[in-house]
Amino acid sequence: MAIKDRNGDLYLYFRPFKNKQIGVRLDAATKSEARQLEAILTRACRTGNYTGLDPTAREACIRMFENQGWELPPELGGASQSTPQQELTLWKACELFVRYPDIRSSRSRERYEMCIIHLVEHFGKDRPVKSIWIPEIKLYQMVRLGMGASPSTANWEKGTLSKIFQVLVEQRLVDANPCRLVKSLSQKSEERQAYLSLGDVQLISERCPKWFRPIVWTGYYTGMRRGEILGLTRKQVNLAKRMITLSPGHTKEGHWKRVPIHRDLAQVLEEALRVTCLGTEKLFLLKDGPSIRPLELETFKNPWPRACEAMQEKGLLKKPFPRFHDLRHTWKTNARRSGMDPEIREAILGHAERGKSVIERYGRISDEELIHAIDGMTFDHGETEIWVTQQKRESSEEKCEHFVNMARIQKKKVTWPRDLTL
Repeated sequence: MAIKDRNGDLYLYFRPFKNKQIGVRLDAATKSEARQLEAILTRACRTGNYTGLDPTAREACIRMFENQGWELPPELGGASQSTPQQELTLWKACELFVRYPDIRSSRSRERYEMCIIHLVEHFGKDRPVKSIWIPEIKLYQMVRLGMGASPSTANWEKGTLSKIFQVLVEQRLVDANPCRLVKSLSQKSEERQAYLSLGDVQLISERCPKWFRPIVWTGYYTGMRRGEILGLTRKQVNLAKRMITLSPGHTKEGHWKRVPIHRDLAQVLEEALRVTCLGTEKLFLLKDGPSIRPLELETFKNPWPRACEAMQEKGLLKKPFPRFHDLRHTWKTNARRSGMDPEIREAILGHAERGKSVIERYGRISDEELIHAIDGMTFDHGETEIWVTQQKRESSEEKCEHFVNMARIQKKKVTWPRDLTL
């Protein structure tokens, strides 16, 4: 709080609502009177009770509201609420979203942040949330397809927007969630089956950065999901027992999972454990020259497709390109072709609880059984084969060009502030 004398008039600079500082001229003869008015105004604004203001304080309060463009409370002659209402923007809604308790602890938090970047690039930071309704959401889906995004990606982004609205509904900041009235895009065009040969995985790995290669072989020899691999900590890997242990908070299914370590993978993990970084217990780190830092999802996404493009240039690979997730499909195929017990196979993949009877759920698979199963597994069962659902459709540019023009998407990159990454 500060009181300044300007040409004989006293001006008060204070924070009546604990947010930004504002200034207002006071009809006070001395600084002592001004301090008394400051205490009265602050108490009235923060309690929302303006009925007890004397004429001098009332006049100063009305002037303050009018200067700031705020709507007057009913006690001061207004027709609405007792605190100034500012339009809730999309960016402010995103800030509230990432700080919400359920989102802060969500395993999908990083994916939400990536989706938010695209949402903000399209709608704009200052877009009022209440102005985003069903037609705008459907237009967004078409625009994203026109930009080359897959239907599953567009669905993820619509789902993130839906969760933002849900948080706002729970906080009583909006009355409805329009995303629930918009259908998700069909993902049938993305259906695929894939098997990668050991030789092709080796070629892809050789064209990836050195720091990324252990991640490739971990996916190939374990069948673990991308998020499970990125989230691996040093304590979860026990080379002495040749076992990776994932807690319920680190798996998609939400229950404990044990993944046996193949002998060929043990050496890869041993080398990864030798590299450390202060401030993190993550197993896989990004080594860029002399610096070592934690690996983020956005960085993870680049090496694999770039390696596939490099192979295509050499005539070693044709489209459709394999995806990193195809390593999981390949592991399951290799396990089946190696004669691994189906129950053990599904337990390692993390599908052990799906569709099991009560009798099956009570069975316990020991660590020894898991190690024996992985030791009996072989990893070279054929050539690379990728089947993708073929549908005759227009190119994304022809199909959605007019939608892109209508949206007038800004190309300026939106970055997610690190202080909001909780």
